[in-house]
Amino acid sequence: MKYNKAYEKEGKFEDYLTYLESIKQKLPKDVFDFVSDFNRHNFSEQSLHDGWIKSFECCSDFEAGTTDITLTLLGAYFDREFKFYFKKVSQYAISQHISDMDRDLITFEIGLEENEEEEDALVFRAKFSGEETYIEIYFQKIQIDECLK
Repeated sequence: MKYNKAYEKEGKFEDYLTYLESIKQKLPKDVFDFVSDFNRHNFSEQSLHDGWIKSFECCSDFEAGTTDITLTLLGAYFDREFKFYFKKVSQYAISQHISDMDRDLITFEIGLEENEEEEDALVFRAKFSGEETYIEIYFQKIQIDECLK
């Protein structure tokens, strides 16, 4: 993780909140509210911590030159799903193990930085419990839905 180091021994969630405040104007209000909510990062039912990837769908429109990604995470208590809709994706990487020990989500973040084409983009990162298990998506627009089962 580049911005949210709360999971590290010396890391503090407050440092990530300070960073989010600095990019608040670039984030939709509902997205800012979601990622800055401590309950999305702790061990509560609303948290993504210990969640699993349920689905990852990548759709490219080659004529329009656009790519969209839908990521669905199953909550740790299996009582909800978190759906992330990424629009106008410029790059992504995913490395995931299937074993139960390796697929628990440890932490996630949203930041603002340049993509490989040196364009400003939002970036979503998620780190999982296995070695080198992560997701990284650079995008222009995002929508997050929480669905109770």
